[in-house]
Amino acid sequence: MQVFRNVLDLDKDDEILLEHYSSVVPDKDDEKEQQRRLAAERWDKPIIVTTMVQFLETVMSAKATKLRKFHNLADSVIVFDEVQALPTNTINVFNEVVSFLSKILGSTILLCSATQPLLEQTDRRNLLLSDKPDLIDPDNDYAEQLRRTNIVASSQGLTLDDFAAEIYSKALDNGNCLAVVNLKGEAKQLYQLVKELDVDHRFTLVHLSTAMCGAHRKNQLAVLKKCLPKKTGDSGQPVICISTQLIEAGVDISFSCVIRAMAGLDSILQAAGRCNRNGESQMPRNVYVYPIKDESGLRYLPEIQLGKEITDQLIHDYPEQDLLSAFMIEEYYRAYLIRYPKLVDSKSRNIGTMDYSILGGEETVYDLLSFNRRRRGLYCNRVGEQYPYAFAQAFQTVGDSFHVIPGGTTDVVVHYGQAMELIDQLNGEGDFASKIKILRSLQEYTVSLFDYEFKALDKSKSISEANGDFGILVLNEENYSQDFGFLLKAEMPLLMK
Repeated sequence: MQVFRNVLDLDKDDEILLEHYSSVVPDKDDEKEQQRRLAAERWDKPIIVTTMVQFLETVMSAKATKLRKFHNLADSVIVFDEVQALPTNTINVFNEVVSFLSKILGSTILLCSATQPLLEQTDRRNLLLSDKPDLIDPDNDYAEQLRRTNIVASSQGLTLDDFAAEIYSKALDNGNCLAVVNLKGEAKQLYQLVKELDVDHRFTLVHLSTAMCGAHRKNQLAVLKKCLPKKTGDSGQPVICISTQLIEAGVDISFSCVIRAMAGLDSILQAAGRCNRNGESQMPRNVYVYPIKDESGLRYLPEIQLGKEITDQLIHDYPEQDLLSAFMIEEYYRAYLIRYPKLVDSKSRNIGTMDYSILGGEETVYDLLSFNRRRRGLYCNRVGEQYPYAFAQAFQTVGDSFHVIPGGTTDVVVHYGQAMELIDQLNGEGDFASKIKILRSLQEYTVSLFDYEFKALDKSKSISEANGDFGILVLNEENYSQDFGFLLKAEMPLLMK
């Protein structure tokens, strides 16, 4: 946010710009906090910085408190950064909304990405682009002029031990290295393996994943920025970072070398954006891609699994093609969004998935907000005649069912930073308003546990209630590592050496 304020020459208290996302810590001034809350409900400031989650859940909501901000999107400029990260199951409803904003409400929509997905080419063809949508002429050789990296991809799968050895070798050659993997478990194991290789303690080792609370990740990023070169010619301090894909977007950081576990081409190119990011080297630096063997955990992450399979196939089909080329990016998205959905079972990865399936796949948000075919049919079966009205949109059902981030997670506070001090304050004296502020500050010290993680930790008596009034849960101190974040009991003997 400070970058926006610096560019726009705005003071911290300037009300021209509003931050609206879940981790914003409220102002200590009650009156200012009330004003910020009202502004967040209305989006009536000249500049709003928010998230894709907030946008989608606003436009899909049936609640007046969210919809009252919708009219302020008219006649505006809306910039969607990193649009390639749009969840696949929301593509068709997103296309409808932004087309409506553009063609009916007069808004200007910018879809920004280094790997522009072919959203307009899905089967619905419902993204209404302008006649000349590209801001940069694709015929000009901008990509080559701005090239900072080369992608060196291998089809040879590596074990985690071999992958760790490759990371350490590349770090010795380049002075620093970022390794990005698909699974939190892989990141933890690789960190331990690289630590064992670094017997002389040549490198500062940093681990990053969503197993860490927000404050922990922020501090880890600060360590990286302190170690990495600040300018051309500066060697910096030797550092190795092992991260999940959370580092691939929105993190302004630059390594001399990046290694990426095989994944979707979009993820690979986002990881490449963390290499030679500021052009420290006049010559492009190499970004290495290797498949990791036995990634059985990907069966729980079908979008990552699909992206990995398609990229691996493209490398096999076009061994001489540059993965950074427009041709390969288009081929990837044609397979991911257009060709592949037509080759599989209609109830798994097809147009219905991009329509946001609900109720076990029986209905989609797209249909419920358009013709609502199934509900019309149910009416006809029950009454014995056709549904008599022109409109049949199920706004309430959609509002109740649409969640960008699927449910099934539980937030727990962890032993990190000021978390326990805030818990003590919450349990002490104070009015309701002050306790709400404490709760919001605690957001920085929480992690979200999936159902299986929560059940495993709860079964091992690793979670306790810290405040009954607000339902605040706390993870035991021994289950939170300063290196890895939260740990399941089964992981502790391996990772707490």
